[in-house]
Amino acid sequence: MVETSDAKQPNVSIEIAGNVEKFANITPNKLFLSGNVGEPIIGTVTVSPDPKYPFRIIETKSKNGTDVQSRIEEKQENNTTTYIITVENLKKDPGRYFDVITLKTNSPIKPELQFSVIGQILETIKKTQ
Repeated sequence: MVETSDAKQPNVSIEIAGNVEKFANITPNKLFLSGNVGEPIIGTVTVSPDPKYPFRIIETKSKNGTDVQSRIEEKQENNTTTYIITVENLKKDPGRYFDVITLKTNSPIKPELQFSVIGQILETIKKTQ
C-alpha cells in the first residue's frame, strides 16, 4: 500500500514480484549449546557461500560477548570454500542465555551474516553414595 497526496486516490495498492536468491547456506541457522557446568560445551555452524556470490568471512563477533566465543576455520574442497564457525560456551554458572554471532564478510552485497546461539547450562548433579 502506498499513500499519496492525491485526494481522489489517497492509497494505491502495488504488487512486487521477484526472485529471492540465497546468498549463503548457514547450517544450522540456530545453534543450541547445552551441557553441565564445568564441562566443555562446543558447537559448530557451517557457512557455504553460494557460487554466484563468493565471499570470505573476515571476522566473528558475539553481540553480548560474555557467554560465548567463536572462531573461524576455512576449508577448501573441490574448488569450493566452506567456513566452519566453532562456538564455545563461556558461562560458568547454571542458566540460559541467548546471543547472536555476527560474521563480517568482504562482500559489498551482504557485509554481515548472523546466526543465533541458545545456551542452557545445567547444574552438575552430585552423586551420593
